[in-house]
Amino acid sequence: MYDYLTLPAAVKKFAAKEFPSPTKIWATLNKREKAIFDAQMRDKNSAVYKAVMKGRFAHTALENNEAKDTFNQRILESFNRDIGIDIDATWAKEMGVVSVTHKYKGKFDGVGVFRGRETVWDYKKTNKIKTPSGVKKYLKQCAAYAIAHNEMYGSEIDQIAIFNIGGKVVDEISTRVFTFDLTDEIKQTWLDDVSRYWNEVHTHATLPV
Repeated sequence: MYDYLTLPAAVKKFAAKEFPSPTKIWATLNKREKAIFDAQMRDKNSAVYKAVMKGRFAHTALENNEAKDTFNQRILESFNRDIGIDIDATWAKEMGVVSVTHKYKGKFDGVGVFRGRETVWDYKKTNKIKTPSGVKKYLKQCAAYAIAHNEMYGSEIDQIAIFNIGGKVVDEISTRVFTFDLTDEIKQTWLDDVSRYWNEVHTHATLPV
C-alpha cells in the first residue's frame, strides 16, 4: 500500500542518523532502570534474560510466520487462530519510520487494518497474560510509530493494538488482545518524552569537557 523503507534506508533518506529511537529515549530518561536491566541481561541465568530471549524467538516466529521449535509453533498457531483472523490487512512488518517534525526514528512490529481500523500493533510475549493496566507502558512506543507513520505516509492510524501471547510452556500458551484509541493524551505523553530527551542531550552537550 505504501512504499515502505527499512530503518537504515529511512534514516538515510531523512538524514536521521542522530535521531533517537524509543528505546534510546527510554534509556536516557530512565538511567537507573536501564542499568538494572543491563545487569540482569548479562546474567544468562536470570529470569529477565530467559524471558527476553523467549520473547525474541517468539517475535521472530510471528514476524516470519515460521517457527523452528514446538513451543514457537504453538505460539504461531495460537496467534493465527485467535488474533490473525481479525487482521484485515497487513501493510508491513518490521519497517522503519522517521518523524522529521519531532526528530526520532523507530521500527514498528506491524501496521495495517485490525478490526476495521488503521492500526499499529506490537507483539508482546510474556510469561503470564498481562492486565490492561500492565500493557499501558507499551503505549508510548506504539504512539511513536503511529505518529511517524502518519507523518511519512499521510495515513490515519488511530488505534494501537498490543498482541499479548502468554505462557512459559506449550500447554500454558494463551493470547489476549488489548486495543487503545490513539488519543491526543497518549500522543502528547510520548512527545513530552521526546522533548525531555532533546533537552537533556542539549544540556549535557553544553557542559565543559
